[in-house]
Amino acid sequence: MVVVGRPRRRGVEPDRRSAARRGARGRRRTPLTGMRDRRELWATRLALQQLVGDPAEDPVSAVASSLAVQSQDVPLAHDSLAQRTGGTAAQAADALNAGHIIRTHVLRPTWHHVAAADARWLLALTSPKVLSGMRARHRQLGLSEPDALTAELDVLLGEVAQGPRTRADLGAVFARRWDRADPLFWQRLSHLCMIAELEALICSGPVDPAGLNGHTYALADARLPATPQRSPEEATTELVARFFASHGPVALRDLQRWTRLNLGEIRGAIASLGPSLGSVEVDGETLWFGAQAMAERGPGSAGFAAARRRAEGAWLLSTFDEAALTHGTLPLPLLPGSTPSAAKYGESGGGPMFWDLHLAGAWKRTLVKGRFTVRLIAAFAAACPDGPGRTSRGVGSPSRVRRGRRRGRLAAGAGRQRPQRRPERHGCTTSRPRNLSTRRATGR
Repeated sequence: MVVVGRPRRRGVEPDRRSAARRGARGRRRTPLTGMRDRRELWATRLALQQLVGDPAEDPVSAVASSLAVQSQDVPLAHDSLAQRTGGTAAQAADALNAGHIIRTHVLRPTWHHVAAADARWLLALTSPKVLSGMRARHRQLGLSEPDALTAELDVLLGEVAQGPRTRADLGAVFARRWDRADPLFWQRLSHLCMIAELEALICSGPVDPAGLNGHTYALADARLPATPQRSPEEATTELVARFFASHGPVALRDLQRWTRLNLGEIRGAIASLGPSLGSVEVDGETLWFGAQAMAERGPGSAGFAAARRRAEGAWLLSTFDEAALTHGTLPLPLLPGSTPSAAKYGESGGGPMFWDLHLAGAWKRTLVKGRFTVRLIAAFAAACPDGPGRTSRGVGSPSRVRRGRRRGRLAAGAGRQRPQRRPERHGCTTSRPRNLSTRRATGR
């Protein structure tokens, strides 16, 4: 993952840009009086997500801060955590292997990383609605009858009780009970495991390279610490408070999608939280945030000016990164002059490319024999002709970033480059496109 500086504006010296900006826009606003535009909104969102500003202490803290981190694409989920800590993806993988982070189905019928200490109460609060929403699918898979489901769960738990099991291990067990030639065989097994996860019976075990994404299943009681029970009201209030603190400023309907809570439950929690929450109007939308988080990291805080300058650089985020995925309301604006189709990205192995607090394109990573190649699909060549979308094959052609197999070195493969100074140790680049200054590279 490469984070590069924003384009330099001609005619304004670097040390005078902040003064020029203040002179043009007037006094800095406080969080409660509004935000100037959507770019300031997104700089604030990146700051509260810990992508800019002071980093999280470690991967567990980064996960706990966001409450849950979507993790279908495990390698990029670990890269996303590394971006928030200044560390490496390997540290996130170590936390998952040790059980400090748990990978399981929670909040929605999809994979998430959660801190082990948060898993039980989050599952107790959100699983009933998730399971209710999958009834039709379970009927299709023959998992809807209570007695039949209980019998299958007993077999699953009996196998996992003997030690962590991969999906392939469980497939061999259930092939003796079901017809493996059935095209729904693996879907049925996956949904059986999902039900067991949602009911807090199993969760992720130690990482096994033989497993899909290294995933294994283990008994939840062997991996999850005992935690005090919370009432539904207490759990809802904690979820709402922590979501607004880490994802704000954000609309209520985005929290609805994120958790499956209804508006009545969310508004009840907001009322009980009182002044610990704040709201702001942006483009006619009411957005909510944690007041303490905004005071510490948002506009008006000591570090926000530097954090915004960093946010205005270029970012490659995973499709499932919380900053990219959460905000359906007031999404990042497309860079003027861009081609919308070029900003589309697939579900795994890539994601959106941000540039100067705009959506500027997409990227895709492929891995072959221990070496990965990152393909940049620039949507902004017309608006930024000297930026990373310009290559020796012409404006707008895809750029490439390659990672060396042995030394983990990233090298920009775009044309029309000139050598620059050797970057910081963690910068990992030896050359780069014109007008870009490397800040940090993660995702090793």
